[in-house]
Amino acid sequence: MNLTSLLIVAVVLSISTLVLLVIKAKIHPFFSIMAATFVFALFSRMGADKALEAFSSGLGDTVAGIGIVIAIGTVTGVLLEKCGAAESMAKAILRITGKKYAALGLAITGFFVSIPVFCDSAFVILAPIAKRLSKDTKTSMTTMAVALAMGLHTTHMLLPPTPGPLAVSGIVGADLGLVIGIGFIIAIPVMLAGYIVAKKFGSKPQFEYFISDDEFTEFIDEENKNIPSTIEAFIPILVPSILMIIKTVVDFKYKDLETNGFVKFVQFIGVPIIALLIGMLLALKTYRKLRPNDNTVCSFEGEFGEALKTAGQIVLIVGAGGAFGGVLKASPLKELLVSTFSSMNIGIFAPFIIGAIFRTAIGSGTVAMITAATILTPMIDALGFGSPLGRVVAMIACAAGGFMVFHGNDDFFWVVTSTSEMEPSKAYKILPLASIFQSITALACAFILQMILL
Repeated sequence: MNLTSLLIVAVVLSISTLVLLVIKAKIHPFFSIMAATFVFALFSRMGADKALEAFSSGLGDTVAGIGIVIAIGTVTGVLLEKCGAAESMAKAILRITGKKYAALGLAITGFFVSIPVFCDSAFVILAPIAKRLSKDTKTSMTTMAVALAMGLHTTHMLLPPTPGPLAVSGIVGADLGLVIGIGFIIAIPVMLAGYIVAKKFGSKPQFEYFISDDEFTEFIDEENKNIPSTIEAFIPILVPSILMIIKTVVDFKYKDLETNGFVKFVQFIGVPIIALLIGMLLALKTYRKLRPNDNTVCSFEGEFGEALKTAGQIVLIVGAGGAFGGVLKASPLKELLVSTFSSMNIGIFAPFIIGAIFRTAIGSGTVAMITAATILTPMIDALGFGSPLGRVVAMIACAAGGFMVFHGNDDFFWVVTSTSEMEPSKAYKILPLASIFQSITALACAFILQMILL
């Protein structure tokens, strides 16, 4: 069997192993992902040493990148939940949307938050609101979690300054202003496609679940009948988001003033870990205001300790997902796909198919988009995308492929399932479906743009 056949068989078997172990055997995701990794290494003849090195490196890189963020975000979420802030935020959203459209309100919230904030971090800090809305509206948590995840997923894939769309815009030579303007318009139907899947399928018996009432602390000050105000509740989420937005603007507009003290300070406090840490301290301030007699909150036995126990398991699962992706990237799979598709001339389908295969096989939407753009660039004039608007269409086509298929080799998949307490077997049935709908919607929008503008 030649190398191409071996790699195809290895990818199919490894992903099948992961799905079967998670859905059928109900084995813990961490060990299911490890098993899938070893299956790929064995059948691709990658070698045990190289596979273990790539697995360890991928695990370390993922934990280093997202581990602290998950820990801080989980503590913040617990503080917001325990002091009633999540309840206050949920009520504020319900006042605007009503119970009928609460999931849409959550999707829209995710849509805007993910523009400056990585979707992993954003889901961790917004999950308590999703849980509270699920409880207050008696809507399946599946609907809320998927609506939030797909809202976050949309702008993460389509709008700069997220690294994927930003890098692709640079590679294909698209004007950043056009990308942001047109990308924002395209992102709306893409977000709605994810919301429709969440709404339509989330309440079906095979997908539906609810968070146990035991997990909610109904804290109401008996004397003052008080929960945090809407502003107090949202500040721990809004402040980190604003700090990260300001850092992004400063990075773009004042990159030549990196030695300026004020610029350096803004860049420092806008780093996700620092910004989220500031948010956590604000959440702690609100918690202490409403529960002044809780002197163990920051201790091992208190809310901090309990939150970090949860965070530890989430970090391991997410890290394993990143490690699996690392092993796939370290194999000759990327070179094989590049050589296969670089000679094809199939118009707008070329970047879409390349992005879809890379996202499905390797797990990273960013890698999928960038690879599709890299292969597309030498052919961009021949395919009819050489104009300024054509380059924007090409970028959207790359992103459309990168949406598909969202499953267990992506660390964000495990952030969503672990943080929302969704069973992996349910997640494997609905999250890939939602991403496919988003992918097809984005491709259809790219086709319409091509017909109108080119």
